[in-house]
Amino acid sequence: MIRRVATRFGWLVWALVAHLGAAEPSVGLRFEVDSDNPLAVTLIAEAPANSPWPADSIALLSRTSQPWFGLWLGEAKPDSPPLAGTYSLAGGKLCFCPGLPLLPGQTYTARLERPGLNLRAEYRTAPQALAAAPQLSAIYPTSDRLPANHLKFYLVFSEPMESGVFLRHCRLVDARGREVEAPFRETELLSPDGKRLTLWFHPGRQKTGVNLNVEFGPVLHEGGDYRLVIDGRWKSARGVPLGTEVTKTFRAVPALHEQLTTRGWKLAVPVAGAREPLRVTFPQPLDWATLNRMLRVTGESGGTVVGEITVARGELEWRFVPAQPWRAGRHELRVATALEDHAGNSLARPFEVNLEQRARSRVLPASEAEIGLPFFPSRQEPKP
Repeated sequence: MIRRVATRFGWLVWALVAHLGAAEPSVGLRFEVDSDNPLAVTLIAEAPANSPWPADSIALLSRTSQPWFGLWLGEAKPDSPPLAGTYSLAGGKLCFCPGLPLLPGQTYTARLERPGLNLRAEYRTAPQALAAAPQLSAIYPTSDRLPANHLKFYLVFSEPMESGVFLRHCRLVDARGREVEAPFRETELLSPDGKRLTLWFHPGRQKTGVNLNVEFGPVLHEGGDYRLVIDGRWKSARGVPLGTEVTKTFRAVPALHEQLTTRGWKLAVPVAGAREPLRVTFPQPLDWATLNRMLRVTGESGGTVVGEITVARGELEWRFVPAQPWRAGRHELRVATALEDHAGNSLARPFEVNLEQRARSRVLPASEAEIGLPFFPSRQEPKP
């Protein structure tokens, strides 16, 4: 008969038979399972204390191509080879350890054949758990209205993605279902951790008057509706596909050509002694990645205040929560002039400059790498 006994080592499968008609079982077969890896097992044949295994058992097993003790994948047929591995003998235990871990979702048969003995025991391994699919966590910008000269998207994944294949899995489709020809810059810009792809529209097509723009036309046309489609077959670095196609739908609105400015920015100043957020709102959405990198807060001493940044409300708001309560006195919001809008216009210069714009644009020198906007947290007076 066969009975399964749960122990702290895992599931042990016993096969017990009467030896030469004896009333009590004399030899037991069992599997000892590694508690950390259910595919790593040891097959054990235990002999009774009064009838130990012969000292030459290992030598006998090693000299035969059809061992009388071993482990087989599937049925233990007489003409099928057993698993390769090592044998050992310790007291009343004859052991076999497979050379490799067992395969998931398979049935294995242990066999022990000696004069008067014909034992079998089965061990079934659990099916391999389905690997969790990677997720496309976010696509920035989040707005569904983007300027006709929009430059780039940011695809944020839950884990590192396969590199060198993004052009196979990203496409742009217009309102008629037609795929836009060669819309993307071919250079792959994955973050060092492999979790974020910066997907550029080809700047040469988005910049008016340059060769690609003249020859192929712009990627987007004002008033047009588009879908950015990410193929569900794109795999993570560990080889698991997304599984589901992801689509971002948006409309192309009038292009942005003006140099970015801080005019119209509104600062909601927090009170001193608390950890309320500093909120900065913008008259137009700004570039998500540069918002996360190009703004910082300094205190009275000029040192950077440590805290947490959040970009919210469709990239129309920047929030900063300090690690410690605000101190009263002068602070500054320091803004790097490399901060951009969705069309690549920065505080330093517009993305493209024609002669008319050149006259009214103020291209900032490299020395003006940051702009400072002062604010003053003050202590809230207690109400009478």
